[in-house]
Amino acid sequence: MNRSRAALAAALLLGCAVATAPPAAADEPLPYAPGKVHLVRPGDVLAVTVGEGKLENGDVVTSKAFLADGVLRMHAPRLTATVAIKCDATPGIHPVEIQPPAWARTSEHGTPFTTVRVEKADDAAVRECRTKLKNLAPDSKEEQWPKGTKWPRTEWDVRSFPAGSRVVATSIGHDFDGSVSLVSPAFADKPVLSGGKAEQSATATIRCDAKPGLYLVYQYDKDASSKARPAVWARYRVVPADEATGRACRTEKQALAGDDSRTPAVAWAVGGAALVGVAGALFLIRRARSRGGSGEPPSPTSPGSTATSTP
Repeated sequence: MNRSRAALAAALLLGCAVATAPPAAADEPLPYAPGKVHLVRPGDVLAVTVGEGKLENGDVVTSKAFLADGVLRMHAPRLTATVAIKCDATPGIHPVEIQPPAWARTSEHGTPFTTVRVEKADDAAVRECRTKLKNLAPDSKEEQWPKGTKWPRTEWDVRSFPAGSRVVATSIGHDFDGSVSLVSPAFADKPVLSGGKAEQSATATIRCDAKPGLYLVYQYDKDASSKARPAVWARYRVVPADEATGRACRTEKQALAGDDSRTPAVAWAVGGAALVGVAGALFLIRRARSRGGSGEPPSPTSPGSTATSTP
C-alpha cells in the first residue's frame, strides 16, 4: 500500500465553523495540501472520512492534539473515524498522521495527512471542554460493509439477518477445514467450517424464535483445550422475519431442516482488513455531533442463551 501516494492524492474538507469561517458543505472538498493548517478549539469533535483511497479498515488517525486516536472503520462507501481535540492540547501547530494498526506497525512515524492549529483556551473554555468530553459517547466499533459482499469482513462487520433465514459464513485466509464450529445463541445449529485451505464455509439457520438484537458468534476449535475460552468470531443483528422468511418460519421443524429452497441464504466472509483500492482519496473532516449509545456489544454469553441486548 502506497500511503504517501494516497496522502498526496487526498482532499480535505473541514465541515465545521472555525474562527469566522463558515462551515463547508459535506460535498465540497477543499484541495489537500501538506502545508494547509486548519483552526480547531479544545473540545472540538471531528469526524474524519476517507473515501476512494488506498487506506485500510483499522488504520489509525493520530495527533498529539487528540484526546485519543481514531480508528478508521468501514461505513460503506467510506472509512470513518471520530476524534476530539483534548482540553489541555498545547496551543499551536499539530500534525495529523495516518498509521497502520498497532499489530502491523513497523515505525512510530505515520504518513502526514494534514495539520491543525489549536486555539488557546481560557479557563471558562477549558471547563466547558471538560464537561463536553466527559459526556461524549464512545465511538461505535460497528462497521457497515457493502451489501452483497461476503461476511463478516471483520468481527465488527455487523449486518442484519431476518429470523428464520439461512446464513452462509465464509472464512478466508485460514485453514479451518473441519476443525472449527460456529456457535451463537440465535443459531438453530452448530455449523462446521469446511472447504479448501484458502476458503471454508458453513451454513447456519437463524432460529425462528430469535429475538431482535445483537448476537455474538463464537469460534470453537476442536483441537483447543477444553478450558480455552472460545473466541468471538463475528457479530450480527437479528431483525424480524420478512415475508419470505416468515413463510419458512411457519414451523420450527421447517426452519431447522434448512432444506427449503425458498429460505434466503445470506453470504458472509472473514478476511481481516480490506483495501479500499480506488484511485484517488478524499479526506474529510467535519465537526461531528455526539452520538447516543456506546455501540458496544453486550458481554459474551455462553452458547445456548436466547438473546443479547441491543447496543
